[in-house]
Amino acid sequence: MISRLNKSVVAAALVLAGIGAANAQAYVGGSLGTPDYKSSVNGVTGDGSGTGGKVFGGYQVTPNFAVEGGAFDLGHIDDSSGKVKLRGAYADAVGSYEFAPKWSVLGRAGVAEGHFTTTNGDDNSPALKLGAGLQYDITNTVAVRAEYEHYHFSDAFDAKPKVGEYSIGVKVGF
Repeated sequence: MISRLNKSVVAAALVLAGIGAANAQAYVGGSLGTPDYKSSVNGVTGDGSGTGGKVFGGYQVTPNFAVEGGAFDLGHIDDSSGKVKLRGAYADAVGSYEFAPKWSVLGRAGVAEGHFTTTNGDDNSPALKLGAGLQYDITNTVAVRAEYEHYHFSDAFDAKPKVGEYSIGVKVGF
């Protein structure tokens, strides 16, 4: 019985992969943004400063669904007790819906791993990640995006820091 179930799952995956391959398009991109620290990190408080950003690559599986991964830099916070920098990597599922010609609303959910560098030590933490935004298609392969992404880290310095970022970026398909 388990063997039949495994064969069914493999067959379904192959069919979905074939459907997706007909519409698939790989893409790369980058964005710059402003970090928004919602909580203190290792005793350091602030709302964020500096410029954040990300570089990413993805695969548009269907017109409304993509998988995306990349590296992020969420700027830094500092006060009289120290400084915190946050960088890491992420993987997201990205949904989109075209609500007008060339305009789409985006939603994303995923996971991330962040590396916190502070004056009082370093730590790593996994995170759940959510985001929303708008995309305007300049051409069939070039688009601009405006997004907000929220990271909820689960265990950095025995705390659960929350960090967001407003960003503007470019996506290029090939």
